[in-house]
Amino acid sequence: MKNYRIKFPAIDLDKEFEQLSNEISGEFVNEDTLRVSGRLARGTIHRWHLEPAFSLRAWNLLFQQPVEFYKPGTAGADKTFTIIFVLTPEHVNWQQIGAHRQYSRPGTRSTLMIADSVPMDLEILPNFPVQWIDMNVSAFWLAQQFQKADLPLEALWDKLNADSKPLVLIEPGSVTDNISVNTLFESAINQQTEPSQIRSMAIKLITGFMTHALRHRVQGVPATHDVHFEKIMEAEAILKAHLQKTLPNLNAIAHQVALSESTLKRHFKNVFGKSVYEYYLDKKMQLAKNLLLEKPLTVNEAAVMLGYEKVSNFIDIFKKHHGMSPGSVKKKGFQSL
Repeated sequence: MKNYRIKFPAIDLDKEFEQLSNEISGEFVNEDTLRVSGRLARGTIHRWHLEPAFSLRAWNLLFQQPVEFYKPGTAGADKTFTIIFVLTPEHVNWQQIGAHRQYSRPGTRSTLMIADSVPMDLEILPNFPVQWIDMNVSAFWLAQQFQKADLPLEALWDKLNADSKPLVLIEPGSVTDNISVNTLFESAINQQTEPSQIRSMAIKLITGFMTHALRHRVQGVPATHDVHFEKIMEAEAILKAHLQKTLPNLNAIAHQVALSESTLKRHFKNVFGKSVYEYYLDKKMQLAKNLLLEKPLTVNEAAVMLGYEKVSNFIDIFKKHHGMSPGSVKKKGFQSL
């Protein structure tokens, strides 16, 4: 069955919201709430105009046939951004981000920030509930929030403000982020919530996302490049799943995420600023330190728990990474390595 294509409507344009209503047989409860009960879909969409340069919309729908929302890139709109939190990634396919067609389904929740000049297609699977939040912000508004929150985001802000290429960022959500997104969604879909409460929760999510992006050294990726975002996230998930066991070789990881080894290596470093093994070792040694500091484990027990057959190998790698032996860390309880 061919997908039913619908333009992804701008949040703050009434005409596009009305056009969406016509296409999916919706009925306006008020100017910001659309109730849908036609043959194509059922559910509710609610939008919030929080500030002149900051809008939010919550979608809670069940489509009865495949639907593809497409967002054409707007020429010159490199300093306004759409931020999307998908609560049901198992029912959504990112068909296209920029020039790259992905045909893959994100297995875990991620936050996508995309310049409005970049085209995007989002495919919705039929007969499953789909929920997401999209926000629209300007570069100037983001700069104001960074300043108010006193966040150390100058490097990333410079990238947003000065990069000549359209910016795309994607960041996997933490458990805390996912809880916050759930809370925001429940509040945003409810018309009775105070706008100030929605605004506060949304700003917290955005600033948290930007902070994570900087901490993980996620680079602004030109949307014209063929970057396999979700596949790189899948590879990262494999690394995290093997922190307490032996990591498969790079070729096996590449095969598992349907990439060549060279493509995986190149794009992984583009996203995280480190090679696959550098990233994995950083995470594994951080876990090792946490285990020694937080659990009543001996060095031998920690080595076994982390999948090392020889304790001496574990000690050597730990010392090289942290500049201190695991025994010294355990003895001193030294937190600031």
